[in-house]
Amino acid sequence: MEPTAAGWRIEIAFEPGILRNGTNPLVLLDDLRALGPCTVDADTGAIPVLEELDPETCLITFTVTLDSACSQDEIEDVFMFVRDEMKLTVTPLDADGPAGFGLDMSMPGDAAPAVAEPAPQAKAAPAPARAAAPAPAAPAPEKAELNRRAEDKGTTTVRVQAERLDELMDRVGELVIAQARLSQIAHSGTDLAIKAIAEEIERLASGLRDSTMGVRMVPMGSLFGRFRRLVHDLSRDLGKPVDFVTVGEDTEMDKTMIERLADPLVHLIRNAIDHGIESADDRARTAKSATGRIELAARYVGAQVLVTVQDDGAGLNTARIRAKAEENGLIPPGANLSEHEIHQFLFHPGFSTAKTISALSGRGVGMDVVKRTIEAMRGTIDLTTIPGHGSSVTLRLPLTLAIIDGLLIRVGEGRYIIPLSAVEECIELTAEAEARAKGRSFLNVRGDLVPFLRLRDIFDADGQPDPHQKVIVTSIGDTRVGLVVDQIIGSHQTVIKSLSKLHSDVTMFSGATILGDGSAALILDVAQLVTLGQSRAENDRTPEAA
Repeated sequence: MEPTAAGWRIEIAFEPGILRNGTNPLVLLDDLRALGPCTVDADTGAIPVLEELDPETCLITFTVTLDSACSQDEIEDVFMFVRDEMKLTVTPLDADGPAGFGLDMSMPGDAAPAVAEPAPQAKAAPAPARAAAPAPAAPAPEKAELNRRAEDKGTTTVRVQAERLDELMDRVGELVIAQARLSQIAHSGTDLAIKAIAEEIERLASGLRDSTMGVRMVPMGSLFGRFRRLVHDLSRDLGKPVDFVTVGEDTEMDKTMIERLADPLVHLIRNAIDHGIESADDRARTAKSATGRIELAARYVGAQVLVTVQDDGAGLNTARIRAKAEENGLIPPGANLSEHEIHQFLFHPGFSTAKTISALSGRGVGMDVVKRTIEAMRGTIDLTTIPGHGSSVTLRLPLTLAIIDGLLIRVGEGRYIIPLSAVEECIELTAEAEARAKGRSFLNVRGDLVPFLRLRDIFDADGQPDPHQKVIVTSIGDTRVGLVVDQIIGSHQTVIKSLSKLHSDVTMFSGATILGDGSAALILDVAQLVTLGQSRAENDRTPEAA
């Protein structure tokens, strides 16, 4: 609906349980005020007597009169994240209709003329001398109010449609590619003025990229708040008291990453309550608190975000997982596997240790989908457990899927990109280092044995290897693997392009990018390469440290 000069009447009725998922209705009303002066009438008729009052139930409905020429879409955008938990009616006001009434939400400074009207009543008061005594203190609040309004002006926000942000990011990506081409042309010539201009444009493009990515960043708290109601309902349905704790709500990620992360976290939290947390009786037998605890945390690690779902339940039953894997024919009886390898069967399609099928578990659908979703986001998932004390699932994710800093390398005639966030260091593969390895795929890197992969062998590159090959030491978590390449070309601002559906099953690559000369380069999936390096290292143990 087009903007109306007369304003809007907005009727808001929240679902009674909206408070339980962390949503604060007053914050939403404050967001409405950012669109223009408004008055609010709160209907409290449904609130029971104090003895029957549930403080977590929202029983107040609101009628807002908004004096603004904004559009209906702008009003509805305020409630975009809670539309499923409320009833919203927005109608335009007649230009000749009555003014709004109720609680005035405009700033006190804006309402100064209305506040001044009680002055005649003060003159008629029986004790004018005593009433006038506090008058000298009036300037202080007035000054404080000016300061407050100045602060508010410094935090003004503008609502922008998500599609416009995506379009802006696409334009910045095109600019980055054009800038890379300009830099390549400038450095291939001898004109110092053009080189200086190219370097300046590169600096500006880098700043614009960072600023645009910053606009797309959203606090994790906007996602974490959705799970409070989920935990509350599951705790009630399963009869398991649970405290839900969130940490790092101010950690920010790209909005598209947060949207894709919601479903995996829902499944992990369900698993933690259904499989992890014991019943109150079982917890009492092990001297635990009757109330279980689930912690959802997020924190930065370099250019990545670690999201952890941790519970204080019984932990994983490794023996049961192994028995189920043998029963399903995934491993032969008596196979020599570590606990970590056994736990990986939980990510196998159709695998479940639940004895009965319920609405929450037993179908073997879930953890494999979670893993595929996280890997599609160029992330990794790790599972750790302590029997009797609980389990922890850690998701390691990039900040964004739009533009990254990469390291451009050459292997044979092909050029590839390695995400710079996964690179620890670069060293030269000397003949002495290869001799120390004694034919095994290990390097001694300052006393630590690091397995390495020859990318020429993996990619079946033609021609002879470069006589001065380099080793790029990469890491995912605490696991390190070296990648042997022919040449390190340099850093590269990488605009990530998805692979086509025809190449969706190609391993070792997570995307592609366009280089300055117009050619394409594949982006290596470091997580898969690290996994491959570790598996090969198991068959190549253990060289003597030099």
